[in-house]
Amino acid sequence: MFLRQLSYLREIDRLRSFSKAAAACNVSQPALSRAIRQLEEELGIVIIDRKKKVFGLTTEGTRVLKWAHDILRSVSEMRSEVSLSRQELVGSVKIGVIPTAVHVVPVLLEAIKEKIGDFSSEVSVLPNADIIERLASKQLDIGIMYYDQCPQAQAFMVRALYAEEQVLAGTAAYAFPDEREISWEDAAKFPLALLSPGMRCRQLVDIGFQTAGVEPIIRLETASLELIHAEIMRGAMATILPLSSFPLRVPPAGRLQMRRLAGFSPGSIGLVRLSELPLSDFVAQVWTVALETDFREQFGSLC
Repeated sequence: MFLRQLSYLREIDRLRSFSKAAAACNVSQPALSRAIRQLEEELGIVIIDRKKKVFGLTTEGTRVLKWAHDILRSVSEMRSEVSLSRQELVGSVKIGVIPTAVHVVPVLLEAIKEKIGDFSSEVSVLPNADIIERLASKQLDIGIMYYDQCPQAQAFMVRALYAEEQVLAGTAAYAFPDEREISWEDAAKFPLALLSPGMRCRQLVDIGFQTAGVEPIIRLETASLELIHAEIMRGAMATILPLSSFPLRVPPAGRLQMRRLAGFSPGSIGLVRLSELPLSDFVAQVWTVALETDFREQFGSLC
């Protein structure tokens, strides 16, 4: 029961709500509340400050939460080690990646297998903020995200992987200029499917149009890359996305045309982990392999 109580506490802190934590843990709210009170009684301290209207942990509760993260991670690593030994795998890694960088992950996984050996992985596609949250709670080993979106704090170690390169992409339904690089004024002439305004990738695109002093023709805004890909592949719209958001091993020659955008200020994609957390030997090797992998080389066949 003790491990379950700690996992409940972790979810309560993550979601800042008893009801949401109960739903996430698939238990009733009264059952979750009882479990936390039992934990408080066992430890002889108050963990949740119930006197305040705004949810919060007591000072002792904050310490218990840190122990909870450490204990739950250790248990997860122990179970992973047992499972890996049975499967004769060299290790396991949990990676969080932003949607627009998801297609670099297969390249990384292949490099890991080639340089280290067979392994297991768990990959979560998440926004920047969620990657940071899960790294902090020790639910991820490594994050791949926008370099400038990582908190400038000693708690995190960040290393640059590559600079994003945005392209105008569409089928032959549109008459793109013949040049490999086009202006923002040219890109503004096509009906576009773009990522939602709150996403960092889209914000960089908006800066490009604003700097050029032109207004784009936006027909679709969505958080779904899959929807954008579907719309452009049927010739309904064009799009502006990073090269890394297209499948790197399936060159779209004859299906998609791509043009680089001149004068674009690229976002920098970085590799992120907790500084304080000692890495397992395997994850440390994964970190090294990721930094040594030339992802930019993979983009050359696309554009």
